[in-house]
Amino acid sequence: GTCSIDTTCTIWDIEREALKTQLIAHDKEVYDIAFAHNIHTFASAGADGSVRHFDLRNLEHSTIIYENPDNSPFLRIGWNRQDPNYLATMVMDKNMIIILDIRFPMMAVAELVGHSEPVNSLAWAPNSRFATPSNLQF
Repeated sequence: GTCSIDTTCTIWDIEREALKTQLIAHDKEVYDIAFAHNIHTFASAGADGSVRHFDLRNLEHSTIIYENPDNSPFLRIGWNRQDPNYLATMVMDKNMIIILDIRFPMMAVAELVGHSEPVNSLAWAPNSRFATPSNLQF
């Protein structure tokens, strides 16, 4: 899948080299898209300050997993490969990672703050439930 500043997420059929579906995913730019371990579920992070959850089997609606209280944009998102209920996201120009559980929308499981400068990427450790944020400090 791909996402765009035109507010959409696009799902592609790679074998046919063709667009499968395109949907309006957010009210503003969409900065990231990530698929869960299964083939039907993906999430997106957007400039509207929300993280949304989609199921390809029913694209009539999405679930807002989390909305940033101050409407700051979410920049990146990553699924936990060990537990598909958890995902991590980062707020643009902030020094924290927010851990979410899709079973409990609108509630952060944890806010990880440890960098003195904004975080610019995140990754889950491959064999555990731990998120590993990284940043560049000058």
